Amino acid sequence: MAGLNVDRRRAQRVDARMKLTVQVSCPDGSLRQASLETLNISSSGLYFQADHFIEPMTKLDLLLELPVSALTPGAPPRTVAVRCEGIVVRSVPEAPDPTADSYEVAVFFTHFENEALARLDEHIALLLADA
Repeated sequence: MAGLNVDRRRAQRVDARMKLTVQVSCPDGSLRQASLETLNISSSGLYFQADHFIEPMTKLDLLLELPVSALTPGAPPRTVAVRCEGIVVRSVPEAPDPTADSYEVAVFFTHFENEALARLDEHIALLLADA
């Protein structure tokens, strides 16, 4: 149907504010590291806000800090660092804009170790249960 906005994602996306460290390849071949925060996440990708434009199809090395339940009841929650790789599929605005304060960047995960993906799925399930 025309005008109907249908979400075609295979994985359910949830709002999640988590610390994210990103390594971006620069045009000169160097790497730039940035500490950011996710806006939302799914088992297939994430959405975050950046202070600079990141070109679509840029490969990223990502380090997510996932909050997980405490080892013992009553203990404070802890975080687990999870490494993965992804590729930028969208950046809004779609081109560098000197008037933009920030850019919203969508990333599709291209590589996850099985254990790390299991941790991510567990965290997403907890977020969905609390929603």
